[in-house]
Amino acid sequence: MGKVYVVVGAGFRGFCDTLQLIGEPGAKIHMVDREPFFGGISCSGKVKDFWVDKGVHMFDGIPRELADNVTEVMGGQVRTIDFVSMSAFNGHLTDGFSLPDLSSLPEDTKNRITAELKLLAADAGKGSPEPRHLRGLLQARYGATAGGIFAGIFQSIYDIDASLVQPDALSKTSLGRLKHLDDPLMLALKASDPFLDAVLAARRQALGKVDELVSIYPDTGQAMRGWCLRARKWLEDRGVAMCLGQGIGSIESTGGKLRLKTGAHTIDADRIIWTNDNTQALAGLLGFDFDTHDWISGTPMLFAMLITKADHIKDFTYLQNFNSGSKTYRTACAGIYSGQIDADGNSFVTCECPTPIDSERWNNHHEAHHAIWQECKALGIVSPDAELTGHAVMRLPSTFKLAKLGYDEKIREFQAELGRRMRGVIFRDVKPFFRRDIYLDSLKVRDLVNA
Repeated sequence: MGKVYVVVGAGFRGFCDTLQLIGEPGAKIHMVDREPFFGGISCSGKVKDFWVDKGVHMFDGIPRELADNVTEVMGGQVRTIDFVSMSAFNGHLTDGFSLPDLSSLPEDTKNRITAELKLLAADAGKGSPEPRHLRGLLQARYGATAGGIFAGIFQSIYDIDASLVQPDALSKTSLGRLKHLDDPLMLALKASDPFLDAVLAARRQALGKVDELVSIYPDTGQAMRGWCLRARKWLEDRGVAMCLGQGIGSIESTGGKLRLKTGAHTIDADRIIWTNDNTQALAGLLGFDFDTHDWISGTPMLFAMLITKADHIKDFTYLQNFNSGSKTYRTACAGIYSGQIDADGNSFVTCECPTPIDSERWNNHHEAHHAIWQECKALGIVSPDAELTGHAVMRLPSTFKLAKLGYDEKIREFQAELGRRMRGVIFRDVKPFFRRDIYLDSLKVRDLVNA
């Protein structure tokens, strides 16, 4: 007889872990989530007669085997996303590049950056201590000048100093590589040293094909909600029991099993896999106090959805705006790549706008669309004569959650106490951020549950 598993959390991480567990012979899997829908943050909501993702939630740069699974779940109803990215920095736009492009800086600044990079390359491998925080990592990768510029960009987007977060916060940002020269010069500099090759970038069109990753999106006209609905049914068809809209009342050990109770179900499981970051809830269920809230920085954001004629929207995927003092950070032509154009020819763009809580713009968010729309025009996202025919602006108090200094130590404390209290409850590492990283991390879940 196979083992019984409970996966707590019906978001993408829960899906990936469940995907691995259903391959175990005889396994019986229950998915539990307090929300009444499958997919977590990926499940799009209806706004102004369109289905809208709260952010950019496409299957971007995922391994082929995951893309094949998504395509199977969707019954073939997916579209390939041919990325047309842009970025803005220092008042300049760069097509085909989504990271900060520092090539518009003065020549003496760029020369200083190059000189600092060559010094770092010469010292690579000589046993320098690991950086304690993100600011130190940025300087260790890019030198004092470019590292300082990137630290400033980081603070303007995430509303926290880079010296207050762990170095691995880099993996959740768009600061993972540096470009400060034109493509031919960047390629020559990359080729001159292995260290430089690892930290420098050029536009993808200059690099050519660099990996076997693919990018796809559901093609049902319901945005990511289309995948969420079909993924739930796909799992149910393979015997996964969905317990959605149910909070967990208790977890206890009994007869060698873990007994989990919701308002409607009692499940005796061999393992419970906790796939969300609510350490406070899990600790409370097991009888101790613990909360990582003070060790996580969540970026407050206004999320704007702006409706205009589809033919007035630039043919692009998304733009990341690193201009100082900008209102928008990431703007996507979400209505276009999700295949949503209404009978009047309207579609929409979405804008993620980091905004401090209790700032004037936060408190007057219903009026924020005016300035956001004008910035979209200035960036060329919509044409100069485009008219705003509808909008919605939402306040999201905590997005892009980053680990502050001390987070890993607190999690180790939590894991140790978890092991003392109740073996068989597995708290999954919630730090992987991009879908490919979450999926690759899920490949080890069968080893974890059988350890």
